Amino acid sequence: MNKIIFIYNAKSGLTQAAIDWAHKIISPKTYHCKLCSLTYGNLVQNSAWKEFLDSLKFKKIFLYKDQILKSNELSKSEVSCVYLKINNQYKLLITKDELEDFHSVSDLINSISQKLA
Repeated sequence: MNKIIFIYNAKSGLTQAAIDWAHKIISPKTYHCKLCSLTYGNLVQNSAWKEFLDSLKFKKIFLYKDQILKSNELSKSEVSCVYLKINNQYKLLITKDELEDFHSVSDLINSISQKLA
């Protein structure tokens, strides 16, 4: 099955989620995960992002930087990026640098949509 893989520049776990939540509120300009900042508000997933994800015909995988270290295929990946996996081949769809240039979730959605077309 084809997959779209989102890799966050954050660690997994409830404690880390609480730390990230506080960081986004206290100092959003220094928050280190652009993918998180674009797709999540302070508490919940952005509704436009959720709608977009629901429309994708791919299996969606969400990984955190501590999880990719355990993955042979993605262990050397940059964090805050998006991959496409088709027929066991990985293609970097959205780079970290591209994410840093996006100003809204709409920018991210439009870029992914264009690259998947």
